[in-house]
Amino acid sequence: MRPCTRLATVQVHASRYCNLRCTHCYSTSGPEWRAALPPALLIEALGAAHAQGYRRLSFSGGEPLLYRGLVEVLDAARQLGMLTSLTTNGIPMLPKRLAALAPHLDLIAVSLDGAPERHDALRGPGAFRRMAARLPALRASGIPFGFLFTLSEASLHDLAWVAEFALEHGAALLQIHPLEQTGRAAAGPPPDDLIANAAYLAYLRLDALIGNRIALQLDLAHRAVVQAEPWRVYADPAAPAVPEAPLAERLDTLVIEDDGTVMPLQYGLPRALALGSLLTAPLGTLMAGWTGAGEAAFRAHCRRVLDRSLADPAALPAFNWFEALGQAA
Repeated sequence: MRPCTRLATVQVHASRYCNLRCTHCYSTSGPEWRAALPPALLIEALGAAHAQGYRRLSFSGGEPLLYRGLVEVLDAARQLGMLTSLTTNGIPMLPKRLAALAPHLDLIAVSLDGAPERHDALRGPGAFRRMAARLPALRASGIPFGFLFTLSEASLHDLAWVAEFALEHGAALLQIHPLEQTGRAAAGPPPDDLIANAAYLAYLRLDALIGNRIALQLDLAHRAVVQAEPWRVYADPAAPAVPEAPLAERLDTLVIEDDGTVMPLQYGLPRALALGSLLTAPLGTLMAGWTGAGEAAFRAHCRRVLDRSLADPAALPAFNWFEALGQAA
């Protein structure tokens, strides 16, 4: 079995509480939610994850800047030597809050859905203006930042504009992430393969034009690559799990959802693949219990999805692996 090639990450969704109620939210977050995972529970889980080789904490939500235990959890991660990041809609980026976070954060990713009209259509009137008004304070804080662009059939046309906006505001990263059918976004179709491949070509063009000025990331898979190297998507039939290896060498992402459920790889996978819940057992116990049958079931799921994704020899090369993995029963 080949080791994971990315920095192993614990992705935390501590709460669904958010100041917005976006129509494309993957987790149905909004102002009506108040429940949140206790910071002590997350800190204990980070210690167990670190012992298994996880070296990065990624905070999402809901709106993580509104989570009361954010600084406490980020500080604990930093003390473990973990890199830290969070994704925000940008509106709560007040100078005082950014100053408190600056010693504890390596990156802030600001969500961006396209040009102002498109962004507001998804997030509510004035959302773009309020987010953009916070960017000077973000730059002044000294925290490195980037933009997380949600790719859809409509927003594909805004990609060049988004890249210029990111460069204009001094972003270090532009991540292009296709819309997936989870949460409220399930009401609309995800980008089809034609849109995915148009985005892939646009990404290559952008990389050639501006790649030396900003880090570009496109969250799509290439069929030829995963067919030749199925281990990249946990689907190599010749590579069974090695229980003696640290879990981070066999699974590069653990996801802690707002109800305490711990999922492999991504938010919204079928619940049968879960490691369990932090509300019933510590993460160390869940990881140990998942090794074996749980891990084998996850890899079998990945293999089935890959086989279906490669079944049509005439299919276009680029596709959304994460969407395929989450939608498969």
